[in-house]
Amino acid sequence: MEAGRIWGRGIEWDAVRALLARQARTAMGRERALTVEPLADLPAIQSAIEATRQGRLALAEAGPPPLDTFPDVRPILDRCRITGSVLDGTELALLVPALDAGPRLVAYGRGIRSLAPAIATLAEALPRVADLSEALRSALAEDGSVTDDASPRLRHLRREIRERRRRIVADLERAFQGSDADRLFADRYVTMRHGRYVLPVRAEARTRVRGIVHDRSQSGQTLFVEPAEAVEANNDLVQLAREEEAETARILAELTDAVRTRLADLDVLVDAVGDLDWIFARAHLAERMAATAPVVDSQRGVALRGARHPLLLAQSWDSPDRPVVPVDLELTVDRPAVVITGPNAGGKTIALKTLALHALMAQCGCHLPAEEGSRLPVFTRVHAIIGDDQSVAENLSTFSAFIKQVREILDDTDDRSLVLLDELGAGTDPDEGAALAQAIVETLAERGALVMATTHLEPLKAFASTHPRARNASVEFDTATLAPTYRLRYDRPGQSLALTIAARLGLAPELIARAQDHRAEHAARLAELLARLDEHSRSEAERVRAIEGREQEAVARLAAAREAEAAAQRQSRDLIGRAKAEAAQLLADIRRAVAAEWERLKRSERTRRDLEQSRQRINQLAARVAPHANPAPGSPEALVPGASVTAEHLGLRGELIAIAGETATVRAGTVTLRVPLGALRPAEAPAPDGDRAAGASIAPTRGTIRLPQKMGVGSELLLLGRTTDEARELVEQYLDDAFMAGLPTVRLIHGKGTGALRKAVRDLLAGHPLVESYRDGQPSEGGAGATVAALKVGA
Repeated sequence: MEAGRIWGRGIEWDAVRALLARQARTAMGRERALTVEPLADLPAIQSAIEATRQGRLALAEAGPPPLDTFPDVRPILDRCRITGSVLDGTELALLVPALDAGPRLVAYGRGIRSLAPAIATLAEALPRVADLSEALRSALAEDGSVTDDASPRLRHLRREIRERRRRIVADLERAFQGSDADRLFADRYVTMRHGRYVLPVRAEARTRVRGIVHDRSQSGQTLFVEPAEAVEANNDLVQLAREEEAETARILAELTDAVRTRLADLDVLVDAVGDLDWIFARAHLAERMAATAPVVDSQRGVALRGARHPLLLAQSWDSPDRPVVPVDLELTVDRPAVVITGPNAGGKTIALKTLALHALMAQCGCHLPAEEGSRLPVFTRVHAIIGDDQSVAENLSTFSAFIKQVREILDDTDDRSLVLLDELGAGTDPDEGAALAQAIVETLAERGALVMATTHLEPLKAFASTHPRARNASVEFDTATLAPTYRLRYDRPGQSLALTIAARLGLAPELIARAQDHRAEHAARLAELLARLDEHSRSEAERVRAIEGREQEAVARLAAAREAEAAAQRQSRDLIGRAKAEAAQLLADIRRAVAAEWERLKRSERTRRDLEQSRQRINQLAARVAPHANPAPGSPEALVPGASVTAEHLGLRGELIAIAGETATVRAGTVTLRVPLGALRPAEAPAPDGDRAAGASIAPTRGTIRLPQKMGVGSELLLLGRTTDEARELVEQYLDDAFMAGLPTVRLIHGKGTGALRKAVRDLLAGHPLVESYRDGQPSEGGAGATVAALKVGA
């Protein structure tokens, strides 16, 4: 994969890589961080930045991956590659935790797949080496020693060795039981010398104990003697030990061969673990820095907002009282060269380093300590001359070293290069240095490179102000406090303020005054002009901050108003929903009450008194549905006493008797009511008797209260495929609608089936107040698969 080229010193890239390495948890991850080079392939850069984003999501949701116990097994694998080599037990045992990490990482990947699919794919693709892990674990102890269970022969040999040792020791200890044991033996214990069991014999008693002397104490008073009767048993024991060693070596060689056959899988495992650790190292650092994902694309130009130097930010973690001031860094295709001026210790060099480090970090897949939406192009070369590179050994002065570096940069710069030049034009005559610096910047800009340079030379300020492809910038300095603010301002040259800073650092006032007298007149006028510009810019900055404050307040108020509007809409929807539910319940109650009243009228003698009582009861029901909000009022001129009016919410038609403020008195037949004036409408001309007869009304001779007539209701209801509960609800609603529509009979099609639906329908019809009777359908009406019900509308 193509990598970018970094040339020059002083940008502290190694320190940033070390900072990244401290976030890694494995040797492979740390190695990747310490040796990482910026990518130059745009899709690869974008993929790496996306992987960092997914790593941050995984950290927040599932924590870090299980990598802490993964050892660096690469030296072991390299030794295993040598034909005929045999790994010792400790090396083989070190592979076990590495092999066991695979299944845990696979499980971790499955858990984060919805958040981090790219990382999950990498984790789930790890090779399965559980068989090798099990073979090593069953043959080796944690310290790397070969266990008895490694092979049946090894188990037999070790059992035989333990038995032989027990017998030899028991035989030799019997020598301590003799009456002259104290005169023969220096101590009463059996020990070993050179792999053979011996007795500690006093030197003066040597001739009394037959056997072989294997060692003596430092004082020479004790000899370690293998008794003659134990020689054969010790020989057998030594032979068994040699056989055990051979079997152990055979087992280690066999395990080494098993590892050797899986070297390809183990290499993939180690590389994948390193990749995962490198991703999460970037994610950890991004979280600590509250970083954002940069936009890296093919567009030329730099737009970093609120960029902070990563190393200064890391220092602030230990020293919170030293906040890092963010800086905006801008380079465009139209104006690719920026010349930064201003006082020493004002932040010019920090701005250069911040730009370089952000560009390199972005092309390594890191998120940047900058504001959201910061944008960078892809650089194939990053050149920097920062700091003094003079060399006595090479006979290079400061200026000579600078020229040598510039020559190398000019030989290697193209339209995808970033060039950073600190203290441009210094180290020689100011006039010639400025002319040379201007020529260098012009040449770099013509080649399409993006250039940012710092200087104190006045001619370069003028050059940046007048050249169409250059731009001035300056570090801000607060003349009131005589301290830098470390902010970068564009399109304004800055003053070096050398005399001001010298006075602040303690030089005598009379010396500063003498220096002021020595300044050239035009330089003094230029400094005065720049000072006035600084004052004006500070005033403008304060005004802008005030405007921004008001804008932020307006935005906050607008957001609050929108939230209140949304809350009101939610409340209105809730109110409408509740009102609809209450209205539906109320309408059902009224329908049943009207049906009951209708049934009562049919059974009564219909005397005037009975009709009047029914009318009053229905009027009381109608009053329950009176709207709370006044409808749009009618024409006031038409609502005068004596006029014929209607109150639609009551179903009332009558004569307007009197108006008192917002209340009107209306007489309808023998009933006199007081209703809101806004609820009245001028009555339309009465419909012909035939039209009135077509509607369902109570006491049509009076014409005072009319029931609403339901339109568009069919004479049959299809219930096939419905459950009994659904059928009951549908039939209930349908009977109400059919009754209001004036249908004399209705047909309910339920089918034959098991008969459950037919029974449910007929049970409902049997007790319904609107049903006069019901019967099976005629053959033409569906026979037993339908029920025809007669409604009580014709009585």
